[in-house]
Amino acid sequence: MQARDVMVSPVITIGENATVRDAAKLLIENRISAVPVVDDAGKLVGIISEADLMRRPDAGTERPSSWWLSLLMGDCAIATEYVKSHAMKVKDVMTRDVKTASPEMRLYEIADLFEENHVKRVPIVSAGGDLIGIISRPILSRRSQAPGPRSKSACRMRKFANNCSTS
Repeated sequence: MQARDVMVSPVITIGENATVRDAAKLLIENRISAVPVVDDAGKLVGIISEADLMRRPDAGTERPSSWWLSLLMGDCAIATEYVKSHAMKVKDVMTRDVKTASPEMRLYEIADLFEENHVKRVPIVSAGGDLIGIISRPILSRRSQAPGPRSKSACRMRKFANNCSTS
């Protein structure tokens, strides 16, 4: 099976100039944990997840700063964390380095992407860079029945399959 066989499409997206509040509202209303971020041309530029919205002063979840942590982190890391926690635009808090896949990518390769990059979802983009779908871990584990070669991560995701060996 390929990504196109299990991806969710159309994809709920948000613009990079939307507010953080708009992103949080979109996640809640659609009961999703992340949303791809697109530019004015509709091209994928990032992804914003619940984790990106966790430590916010406006939500009362800002991490208290300690003097010893500031010594370990350094000024640059502290400044970056401050900007992210106080930013008002999606483009300022989103994750920019998004792992993507093509619609032709095999499901076991996508399972490897999840495991190797510690991600929970993979946007599916066309050769022209257009966002055409998305696959999350639960979707992959529920829908995949991929024949052929299997990686260890794909086998672990599908322990119930008799033809997998994790040795």
